Amino acid sequence: MNCQKVLQYLEDKIDMDHLDMVEKTIEDALSYKKVDFIPLSVTFPQTEFQALPYVEAFNDMESMFYNELVSCINTVYVKDYSLLVARSNYGVGTLPSLFGLKSRVVQSTNLPWVDHVELNEIKNIISKGVPDLDTGFGKRIIETYEYYREQLSHYEKCNESIKLYHPDLQGPFDVAHLMWGADIYMAMYDSPDLVHELLSLVTETYIEYIKKIKPYLNDERGNDYSYHWGTLYRGKIVLRNDSAVNVSKGMYQEFIQPYDERILEEFGSGSIHFCGRADQIVVDMAYTKGNEAMNFGYMDNVQFGEEYLKLLKKPFMEKNIPIINYHLTKEEYKNYKNTFDTGITLKTSVDTYEEAVSILRK
Repeated sequence: MNCQKVLQYLEDKIDMDHLDMVEKTIEDALSYKKVDFIPLSVTFPQTEFQALPYVEAFNDMESMFYNELVSCINTVYVKDYSLLVARSNYGVGTLPSLFGLKSRVVQSTNLPWVDHVELNEIKNIISKGVPDLDTGFGKRIIETYEYYREQLSHYEKCNESIKLYHPDLQGPFDVAHLMWGADIYMAMYDSPDLVHELLSLVTETYIEYIKKIKPYLNDERGNDYSYHWGTLYRGKIVLRNDSAVNVSKGMYQEFIQPYDERILEEFGSGSIHFCGRADQIVVDMAYTKGNEAMNFGYMDNVQFGEEYLKLLKKPFMEKNIPIINYHLTKEEYKNYKNTFDTGITLKTSVDTYEEAVSILRK
């Protein structure tokens, strides 16, 4: 593991003119402007550098930076329509850690999981209010970004083009779910006031922590876009709503949407991600006040493809809500019929560099 070798490799390969063109093309697509083609991100197994097991990155910021840099290799190697980014990547337990909850890596290659607490501890957490933002991963995340910035400062093109974006803070309901565990779903019926108290506290803490770490990031592109997950997103932040897929439309509107709107209002605007489909709430989520784009995490056992895009087309186009890095298999991409001919960016995976070049040329 050698960060300097990867940085030098990237420094030699980065094409600044290409990255400028990619950013402009993505901006046009996400603004529903006419584009000659839909921007496509292509992943494939590159062999120049191999990522370390996640557990090593979790315990060592140099190893973490190395893995973040390795994730940029594909982009400069094949020159697809993705961008160069890095983050402090301590997993979904980042915000729960501020409240004293512990994360653990269950398997060496997996992201960490959070050990939730019982009802009495939830009440105790609420009674204490917004925690010290340097506890848990709070200070460590800032130190990690400072380390990244120092390392990047020695490489001109890397320093300019590799954007440091905000860590995985999830969203208010996701964080509350991680803290309380599955019992939170029953509490939404049995103790709704307590759930709202927790969500209010998490929302306030989320806002304060983003404000604290913003000076260490360079993830904003003007007032309308931010760098995140290898591309551009609309707005200043990206909220996660993975846990929301389990709730009804009514429960979503009562317990999740208002807190998301509070955060989006604070920062002007942002985008929302969730894994899966959640057909019962997807339009409500897209129409959340302050939300300007949607991203869907791909799952092998859920039907996506162009058929799902056909269901989304009318409500999304009516409000000009773009879809970011929508995953298609390589077969689905080859047969894509332009259900969206703008307002979307696409992502696919192939087996070889040669396939990547071929599909980009097409």
